[in-house]
Order: sequence, then structure tokens, then C-alpha cells
Amino acid sequence: MLEKNEMLQKDDMNTVFGRQSLFDGEITTKGSIRVEGEITGTINADGNVFIGETGQIHSDIEGCEVVIGGKVEGDIIARNKLTILKTGILKGDIKAKKLEIEEGARFIGKSSPLLDDEKEADSDIEEKNI
Repeated sequence: MLEKNEMLQKDDMNTVFGRQSLFDGEITTKGSIRVEGEITGTINADGNVFIGETGQIHSDIEGCEVVIGGKVEGDIIARNKLTILKTGILKGDIKAKKLEIEEGARFIGKSSPLLDDEKEADSDIEEKNI
């Protein structure tokens, strides 16, 4: 599956959680992360986040590009793009600049666009309501 996303090549992964890995807590990384195991908590990556087919996440995720091939329960913020592969299941809300959902993927939640400057957009809305 990684071949479909050149941005998420194995060589680019700074942190890898294998199939037998269990983690409960907050993960913060300046790089990219690949998860094949189970994580509960939060994931915040300056780079990309790839959830493999065996990955099970009970966590909010924030990353540049997020690819879901496994199961995720939590909200997603993708600063660039979120892709849910045909093997992926997402139960949670999405905020992303770009969204791609392959045929066969499952998504339960709400999605909204991530704006370049949300603070500016929020202040515009408030001004209109005054």
C-alpha cells in the first residue's frame, strides 16, 4: 500500500510501532510515524501518519498527511491530505485540506475543510454576526 503514496515510503518513517506493539499515552514526533500495532491516546506528528492494515487506533491524530489502512476511532486533523484506504475504517470527525476515500473504505463521522488561516476565517464569521 505504501507504493501508492510516495510521501509515505518506509525510508521516511522516523517511528514505527509493529504489530505486537501496544501503547497508551501521547505520541509527539517531529518526523513521520507508521503504526501496525495498537495505540490509545493522542498522536501528533509534524510529518506524516500511516496506519497500516493491522493498526488499531483509539486516539485523535494530527499530521501533515494521514493515511488510514486499519481501524481508527478518533478525530483527525490532516494539515495537507487524509486518505482512507479500502481496508480502512474511521469512526470520528475529519478536518483536512484534501480528502480521499477509496471505494470499500468505511467512514462514520463529519468532515470539514481545513482552511489555510482558520483564525482569520473565524474572525470573519464573528464580524458578520455582529
